[in-house]
Amino acid sequence: MFRKALLLLALLSAAAAMAVAQNFLLDIDYAQAIPTGSLLGVAAVTSGTDSQGNLYVLEAGTVPGPYMPTIGPQPTVPTSYLVKLNPVATVLYQTMLPSPFIAMAVDPAGNVYLTAGNSVEKLGPDGTTVLYSTVIGGSSMGAFAIALDPTGRAYVTGSVNPGDLPAAPGAFQQATQNVGTPQGFVVRLNPAGGIDYATYLGVSVNNPYGIAVDPSGSAFVIWTTLSPDFPATPGAYLTSGLSMLARLAPDGSALIYSTFTGGPFDTAEYVAVDSAGNAVVALSDRPGFNAAVTRFNPQGTGVTYSKTFPSVGPGGLALDGSGNAYVYNPVHSNTGNYPVKNSLSTCGTGSALTVIDSSGAILQSTYLPGGQTPIGIGVSSNSTVDLFGVPTTSGHLGMIHLSQNPQAQTVQLACVGNAASYDDTAISPGEIVSLFGSGLGPAVGAEPQVNTSTGFPNKIANVQVTFNGTPGPMLYAQDSQINAIVPWSLRAGQQAQVCVVYNGSPTNCLNADVAASHPGVFTGATDIAAALNQDGTINSPSNPAKVGSAVSIFATGLGAIDPPLLDGAIVGFPLPVNVLPVTMSTLSPTQGPPIPVTVLYAGPAPGEVAGVSQINFTVDASVGGTYATQVTVGLPGSQALSNGFSIYVAQ
Repeated sequence: MFRKALLLLALLSAAAAMAVAQNFLLDIDYAQAIPTGSLLGVAAVTSGTDSQGNLYVLEAGTVPGPYMPTIGPQPTVPTSYLVKLNPVATVLYQTMLPSPFIAMAVDPAGNVYLTAGNSVEKLGPDGTTVLYSTVIGGSSMGAFAIALDPTGRAYVTGSVNPGDLPAAPGAFQQATQNVGTPQGFVVRLNPAGGIDYATYLGVSVNNPYGIAVDPSGSAFVIWTTLSPDFPATPGAYLTSGLSMLARLAPDGSALIYSTFTGGPFDTAEYVAVDSAGNAVVALSDRPGFNAAVTRFNPQGTGVTYSKTFPSVGPGGLALDGSGNAYVYNPVHSNTGNYPVKNSLSTCGTGSALTVIDSSGAILQSTYLPGGQTPIGIGVSSNSTVDLFGVPTTSGHLGMIHLSQNPQAQTVQLACVGNAASYDDTAISPGEIVSLFGSGLGPAVGAEPQVNTSTGFPNKIANVQVTFNGTPGPMLYAQDSQINAIVPWSLRAGQQAQVCVVYNGSPTNCLNADVAASHPGVFTGATDIAAALNQDGTINSPSNPAKVGSAVSIFATGLGAIDPPLLDGAIVGFPLPVNVLPVTMSTLSPTQGPPIPVTVLYAGPAPGEVAGVSQINFTVDASVGGTYATQVTVGLPGSQALSNGFSIYVAQ
């Protein structure tokens, strides 16, 4: 069974233009380690700044506990450190706190507000003087987040068992019906530490873990609910989902709105609010696949923008005084397609920062050097940015400090990766690759005029890509993305210099390791393969494959073919064959050993450009309506794995 890749070139041509926004360019001032005392590792971090630009960092983690040789490994106990640095990152104080505080806020005078369990503590600017310590509930309470309004009132949210919250008269929700299940709460403290109001927030199991406050004193709370009995308000943006956003009246007496924030698998992670009451929420969009950022209007009835980024989930969110959103995302080798604009670094470095204005335009989007996993972000009143993460080489804390610099040096060409999987760890001969950056080609995407006898050209729209000086066939060219084919002449084990020339002007070049194979399977949303059923129709939820039938998927990067074809040639009959063996196996949902899949054909796709491979296989089993699979290319000891993917299978 040989079927052509319907819509394949459309998949290869997909590229979204970045919105144009001028006069915004961050640059990295410095990167350094932050003292972590005796912490074994930093699990969470919160930061804040005062009116003088001093930076405050709360580090939550563990330290070694008392040595107990009779119980095996030495236990650890939770604790936290508070570090204050001046604007040039000199440590002014470092304090080991008496309780494992997990959240912090800082006011303009440098007073620090901390939460731990059922208490809130306010420290003076010296980091040791206790200005107040207030117990806000019973022992079941867990305060997860804190925010301040301009008058110095503190707003705290978290979960508590029914009856453990002293709900205030006139509060929005003074009681809850479900005894024994944790409920959300919001408590506001006045500047002296007295409780202004306390209200439950929720009916069944829910755990608020983010709070923000606008200048009027309205609290905005996010949480994930395990039951649907806290309804969205009339006219809400979304009336179903997994996570919710609620806005309370300034006195805590009423709910202004509540809305779900995303789909059934989207988890709200962070919330921030601007001076006009527009809430911005960062989500794990189908956790493990993407991060998303959505800006809600003050009524909770609609959104200004909603943007998705290839990331395992957001690592931090903050707003500046203009309402620009700063999103800190982890970026791994299979997210080489992260959208960049004025990038300060190339890909493969572990994290990225994107700045979005209040209308949804991208101001800047950049990879970051240093290889640290994001765990926090802070934006000061003068719009300097501090990014916190755990470097890959240690369990301690690193910081990257950025500020505005119109002369910042940026890169046009930021990443090259497999066009199917976006993995950026290697390239292989004949592989279709995508190059990402800014200023790479025309604003409107261009596709080539293809001659079936000569194949795909080496230049379109005055754009050319070279690999060690050899031009590669071109499939698509646009400002932020190019799709091209690696020349067959490259050899495994060498390093290739990948360069772009547009209108005669060269960009920076990237170095890429050349492998014998670098397989990737073309997929759509949530890693569902672009697949054809045995009858040639597109595989979909409404048109699943039958168990025992044959299915076709399409891939690239499977390595050399015999006999070799010219770069950019169209595959015809008799078909060449793959030099390297191709196998498939299911991905076990129970973590058991992979199950081999029967491969009927694996080789060049007839009628497509050389570099597109077609794999026909038999659907041997059905697992929960989808069939999770992976392709392996090569001989034992040098095998390369593709991205994992699924198809729809009839129950």
